[in-house]
Amino acid sequence: MTASVVVGRAGVSDGFGAPEVANLPGREGQPDVSAYGTLATERGTGVVRSSTSPVGRTRLPSDRQGKGQTEAAPKAEASPSSRLNPPSVIRGEEKPANAAKVDWLNATFPAPEMTVEGFIALLARMFGRPVSGRDGGGMLGFEKSVRLTAFHGSESTPIGNIGLGGESQHGRWLFQLTGQGCQFVKDWSGLADLLELLDARLTRVDLAVDFYEGEYSVDDALSLHSCEGFTFPGKTAPKTALAGDWLGGFDGRTLYVGKAANGKMLRVYEKGRQLGDADSEWTRFEVVLGNRDRVLPFEVLTDCDAFFAGAYPALQELVEAAARAIPTSRPDALVTLAHLGHHLSRSYGKWFNAMSGHAKATYAELIEGVTVLSLPRRLDLSCVAAGVNAADVFARMKEKQ
Repeated sequence: MTASVVVGRAGVSDGFGAPEVANLPGREGQPDVSAYGTLATERGTGVVRSSTSPVGRTRLPSDRQGKGQTEAAPKAEASPSSRLNPPSVIRGEEKPANAAKVDWLNATFPAPEMTVEGFIALLARMFGRPVSGRDGGGMLGFEKSVRLTAFHGSESTPIGNIGLGGESQHGRWLFQLTGQGCQFVKDWSGLADLLELLDARLTRVDLAVDFYEGEYSVDDALSLHSCEGFTFPGKTAPKTALAGDWLGGFDGRTLYVGKAANGKMLRVYEKGRQLGDADSEWTRFEVVLGNRDRVLPFEVLTDCDAFFAGAYPALQELVEAAARAIPTSRPDALVTLAHLGHHLSRSYGKWFNAMSGHAKATYAELIEGVTVLSLPRRLDLSCVAAGVNAADVFARMKEKQ
C-alpha cells in the first residue's frame, strides 16, 4: 500500500485507487454511508468528487443536526500555524470561559463494507482538507496500520492511524486521532454520528482544559488533592504520581491522579514549559478516559465540559457545566473467568503442552506449580460467591476461539 491523498471537496488518489463507499450491514432503519454521498473518480483525472453533494460542502449529515442538513466549508484562516498553535493570551484581555476539548480519540468497530481509502475519503470530506494514508507497522495489538496525514496549505501534519488485522481483533478496525488530529475536527457531532453508524466502541477519549495564564496550576492541583478534591464520597483516594522537573521547574512538572489502566486518570502538567518556554504559565488539566469496566458514550465527544467535570469532584470548579459521571460496571464471574482463561490459553497453552508432553509433568504438578493463592483483581467476589460452573466457563472460552 502506498500513500494516498484524498480531498474533501476534490481530491487526488495516487496509490490507493478510487475510494469506495458501500452501505453498512445490520443498521436497518438508520442512515447508511450512502447518505453521505458516494465517491466517484473521474476517469483519467484521479479527481475524487461527491456524487450527491455540491463541491465545497464538507459537513456530513448528522442525526443531532437533522437529516439532510449540510454546512458550507469554512473560510480559509489566516495561516495554518494559527490553527495548530495555542492561542496567545494578552494580559488584560477578556478571555472566553474555559472549555474542555477532545485531545485524543481511539475507537474500534467491525470491519465496514468499505475500503480503507473510502474511509480516508470520508475523513477528508469531514475535515475539509486533503488526508493521506501510508503503510505503518503493527500497533495496539493490530497487525498493521495506516498512518494518517492532513494537509493545510504547503504544510502537513500527522493526525492519527487506522489499525487493522490480527487474529485477536476478530476483523475489527481501530480509528485513532492524536491531539494534533483532533484540532482538525470541526464537527464532533458529525464524527460521533459516523462512529455510531459504524457500531464503534470508544476505547479512549482525552478531554483537556487549558489555562494559558496559569489561572489553575499544578500547585493548585496539589492543593486540591490535599483537600480530597479528587476523591468521591465513600471511595478510596486515587493513587498519585509525580513526573518532570520538580527541582528546577524549567522543563515543566506533571501530576498524575489515578491510573489510565484502570479506566480514568487526570494529568495536570505545565504545557508551555513542556514545549520549551521556561517562562510560560500555560497549564493543562487533561482527563484520560478508557473503557475499562465502563462504556464511553458518544456524548463524551460533544458534551466535553460535562464529562470533564464529572471525572473528579474538584474539576466541577474548572468549567461551567453540570457534571456527568460515567458509571462503572463489573462483568460477572463467568464472563471474567472465560476472558482470562481465553488469554491464558493463547499465551501459555503451548507451555502447558510442552511441560506435559515432553517434560513429563503431571496435570496435578502443573496446577500446583503455577497456582497463586489469590483472586484476580477484576473478578467480582460477590459474583463468585453466587456460584460459577467450570463447564460454563470452558464453554464460553470455546465461543471466543
